[in-house]
Amino acid sequence: MAVAVRARSLLISAASVLVLGAALPATAVADTEPQAAAPRWTAGKFPDGDAVITGTAKVDRHTTWASGFKVIQNDNGTTELRPVAYAQDDRTGPEWKELPTAPDAEGRFNAIAVNSPRDAWLVGDSGRDGGPVMTQHWDGKAWKQQPAPMPEASSGGGLLDIVVVAPDNVWAVGWAQVVDQRIPDPDGGPTEIVDHHEGVVQHWNGQAWNRIPVPQPFPSWTLSGISASSPDDIWAVGNGYGDNDVPVVLHYDGSTWTATATPPFGGLYGEFYDVVANGPQDVWAVGRVILDEKDRGHALVMHWDGRTWQRIEAAPDAGRLTGVAKTPGGIVAVGETHDRESGYALRVQGTRVSSLGIPLTSDGGTVHWTWQVSATGREVTVNGAFNYAKAPADPKPMVLTGRL
Repeated sequence: MAVAVRARSLLISAASVLVLGAALPATAVADTEPQAAAPRWTAGKFPDGDAVITGTAKVDRHTTWASGFKVIQNDNGTTELRPVAYAQDDRTGPEWKELPTAPDAEGRFNAIAVNSPRDAWLVGDSGRDGGPVMTQHWDGKAWKQQPAPMPEASSGGGLLDIVVVAPDNVWAVGWAQVVDQRIPDPDGGPTEIVDHHEGVVQHWNGQAWNRIPVPQPFPSWTLSGISASSPDDIWAVGNGYGDNDVPVVLHYDGSTWTATATPPFGGLYGEFYDVVANGPQDVWAVGRVILDEKDRGHALVMHWDGRTWQRIEAAPDAGRLTGVAKTPGGIVAVGETHDRESGYALRVQGTRVSSLGIPLTSDGGTVHWTWQVSATGREVTVNGAFNYAKAPADPKPMVLTGRL
C-alpha cells in the first residue's frame, strides 16, 4: 500500500513505530464517564516477531482468526511487509498460532470476514507492480487466491474492508492509485507521474470479483469501511481529499450505489474510517474531526437515524477513531488518543460515552496501538499492535479481549 493514502495512515504508523465557520451539526450532549465499566482485558500470546493485527473474526464458538502483516527488517536496511493470518482456540489458552494461507501473497492482509467455518475471506493489497488485488477465500478445506480487478490505469491499490452478506454476495472496498499522465523529462531525468486516488467497490457473485461502478464524489478519494444490515442496506465510508478533507458516505439500496450528502461534522477537516449498519435507521460512522490547523484531531462519532446525521461528543482525550462494532445497546470504537501517544477505546450507549481503558502491560513500558474492533454480544476483541519503550520501531502483534 502506498503511504500517500491517508485512509490507512494509522496502520502505516503502527508498522513503522509501531470548516471553521461552517454550520455545526446537531450534536448530542454526551454523558462521559472516564473508564466507566471498563472490561478486564486479556492479551493474546503470539509467536515471536514483529507484526500488526488488522482484523479479527469469529469462526465458531471457540475459534477466532486474525488478519495482519509481518514487518521484516532486511539486512540492507529496508523494511518489507508480508501478509500473515493467525488462529486461536480459546479452549487451549490465549496462544495464537500462524494460520497457513495460499502462497505468493504480497504486502498485507488488511481485513478478514468469516461467514461460516466453510466460508471466509482475506483481502489485502495489489502486488509491487500493481495489477489485481489478490484476495483469498477459505472453502472449509483450503485457502485459494481470487484476483479482484483494479482500474486499468492503476499503479497500485488495495482492499481495506469486507462484508459477507451471503456466499454469493460479498462486498469489499478500498482504493486505487490511478495514473493520469506520464510526463518524460526532456533532460533525461525521472518521468513525472500525475495521478489521483480513487475509491473502489468490489462485488463477489460466487464465481468472480467484479469492480462495481460508483459515484465519484471527489477528484481524489478513498474508501476504508463497509457494513451491511441486509442485502439492500449497505453502507461504505471513506474520505475525499482536496483543499479540505471531508467524509465520504455511499449507500447501496439493493440495485444502485449513491453518494449521500456530506455529514455536517463541525470542523475544518473531517474523516470517516469505519462504519457499522444495524438497520436503515441505525448507522454509526467513526473517524476524526480537525478543528484548526494546529489540531491533531478529535474523535468523530456520528449516528444516522434514517433522516439526519447527529454527532455524539466524545471525551476531549479521544483522538482519531479507526474501528467500530455493534454491541448491545450501542457501539464500541477504537483508535488513538488526542495526543497520539497511545491507543484508545470507547463505548457509546445512546448519548452516554465511556472510556474502555486500554491497558499497559505489566512492565509499564508498553504502548498499545488499537486499530480495529469486533464484537460478539458483550465479548469485545480489540486488535492492533504494541511496542516497548526501549524498541519503539518494533511493532508486536496485539489482540485484547474483554467483556462489557
